[in-house]
Amino acid sequence: MNTESERSEQVARSPRRPFSTSSGALLAATPIPFAVTAWAHGGVDLGTPIWALVLLTASTISLAVAGLTISTHARPGRVLATLGTIAPVVLATPHLSKSPGFALLLAVSSLVSVAIIWRYAAALFSGSLQRSHPGLGRVRGSAAVAIMFWLVVGISGEHVGFAICASVGVSMLVAITIGVVWLIQRRHSTNPRTRTLTAALLATFALGAAAHEDPWSLVSSAAVYALIATVFGPRTERPGLGEGRWWSTLIEHPERMLVSTFVTMAAIGAVVLALPQSSADGASIGGLDAAFTSISAVCVTGLIVCDTPVDFTFLGQVALLVLIQLGGLGIMTFSTAALRVLGGRMSLKQESAVAHLIGARDRSRLVASAQDVLRVTFVVEGVGAVVLASLFLLHGESFGAACWQGCFTAVSAFCNAGFALHSDSLIPYQEAPLVLHVVAALIVIGGLSPAVVLALTTRRDPFRPTAIHIKICLLSAIVLLVTGFVLFLMWEWDRSLIGLSVMDKIHNAWFQSVTLRTAGFNSVDVAAVHPATYVLMLGMMFVGASPGGTAGGIKTTTAVVLLLSVVHTIRGSTSVSVFGRRISERTVQRASVIVTVATLGALVAVIALLLTQRIPLPAALFEVVSALGTVGLSQGATSQLDDVGKVIILLCMFVGRIGGLSIMMFMSQRGSTGGIVLPTEDVDVG
Repeated sequence: MNTESERSEQVARSPRRPFSTSSGALLAATPIPFAVTAWAHGGVDLGTPIWALVLLTASTISLAVAGLTISTHARPGRVLATLGTIAPVVLATPHLSKSPGFALLLAVSSLVSVAIIWRYAAALFSGSLQRSHPGLGRVRGSAAVAIMFWLVVGISGEHVGFAICASVGVSMLVAITIGVVWLIQRRHSTNPRTRTLTAALLATFALGAAAHEDPWSLVSSAAVYALIATVFGPRTERPGLGEGRWWSTLIEHPERMLVSTFVTMAAIGAVVLALPQSSADGASIGGLDAAFTSISAVCVTGLIVCDTPVDFTFLGQVALLVLIQLGGLGIMTFSTAALRVLGGRMSLKQESAVAHLIGARDRSRLVASAQDVLRVTFVVEGVGAVVLASLFLLHGESFGAACWQGCFTAVSAFCNAGFALHSDSLIPYQEAPLVLHVVAALIVIGGLSPAVVLALTTRRDPFRPTAIHIKICLLSAIVLLVTGFVLFLMWEWDRSLIGLSVMDKIHNAWFQSVTLRTAGFNSVDVAAVHPATYVLMLGMMFVGASPGGTAGGIKTTTAVVLLLSVVHTIRGSTSVSVFGRRISERTVQRASVIVTVATLGALVAVIALLLTQRIPLPAALFEVVSALGTVGLSQGATSQLDDVGKVIILLCMFVGRIGGLSIMMFMSQRGSTGGIVLPTEDVDVG
């Protein structure tokens, strides 16, 4: 038996096999085209169209060959894997109108798979290139695809026919075979993973023997092995370190950490909100509605499919408040500050990841920066809660209700979440200017970010130049607030503001100018606004607030940098400058990427809504921009969404919250590789 040092040397000398996990996943995915064809065409027989049979055969062969060769011949394997992954989407097109939800899920899965295969999404989904034995990744990859295939078919709600059941069975059989081969190769090993997988196989065989008369039960028994192999299966070996630990792939990469923390918070929140104890009528609101509400709270959006004060108990409202607070600040801010309290210390890679998440430029002040964020947040929210509770008490609320409503509204406003304890948001207080202005102040402070607030409140030397970032944040916020206020007041004077006094019109116009960019509260009916105001609101929601704050959107600094780039380009300047400083070309490129990705994302989401929902284009566009900008305003389309529409908007809220941050962190860590400089050539544009 080899010692640990000899084993590590063998791993270090082994050839690079960066796609071993993809290899197992592709092999287990080989039966999926057959299942899709059977689902879309009612079976696979002589009545199946010739084009579908040809495409089915080509897709199956492509996936099988790619799974066998991608670890040794990456480029041909990638091409074949791409063809085999996209083909099921084409096979499903005849069934689009009957089941758009499944077709949408298939399309998204295919796009994500292609991104992983070509490693454009490597920072989020795959590890760095490591020297490893190919069997290590194949076990987990095949098991993961098999269990996901089984879950999708199982929760579809439709009767599972023999063809689809057989397809899932073949996928499970492939995963089990790969696991058996791996166990035979390590039959003398006493590794806990070996014993765990062996026990899982024995349990699967025992359950299969007991359920041999029912095909679906027989297939489901194999899910026991697939689930255990996915969680406890062997992982990639690192030279000198042995098997990598699952948390290392998260804490050492800020993009993965960001996504995983928000997914975890949303999942826990969905479970709590789905409990009967969280529902006012004592019955669960359902998994999808709970997930939608949880993600809306964690991503501080405010779009709702359940009426917060009517459909949720006090427990459910507390859960929402906690999700809003954690989502607004970011879980890493709490974790970083907790390390100081517990006396812990982070590694350099962990410091780098956390620094990117909380925006600390100086790593030596990492914990101090997190504590500053918490201090500003809790002080502002505390003061706001006390003031709002007093105002609500004066407006006739009981003491307990006023305190709870003040606390909930203050946190929701500072985090720019838009959740309210009134079914019609703040419309009942449209003639209460103090309530509107306090909520507006909380929204502005939260949107500016605690970093900017601290820079202004702790400024000791009045003659020291202010950082350009802070100047841009403040100036852009002032311009957007004043512009939105003036235009909203003019265009809505005799529409949504009709019936109010002159002063109340001014108060509500200012409040709507503040809230429509990020927060999602409303004191007037946004469905009754003028078409010009509708366009104004789209633009404001798309831009959002300042980076580092609790708001969404592409951020004000991104819009300013891109606008300055356009102005300087028109003037013929080769560089972008503002306030006596030159903005780096890399910053301009980041701004262009963020705006382009956000625009394309909105376009795709709107098309998906129009294909699957019966809502007009203006309402669909408003809903998508509001979700991607994590604003939360709606013109009534949210209540008209079916399950597919809810999933689309749910994804928009999640992507809108973590998408821009992930892109920024991805680009900040991956600069030029310093390779061969290619010759430059101009391309005619415009």
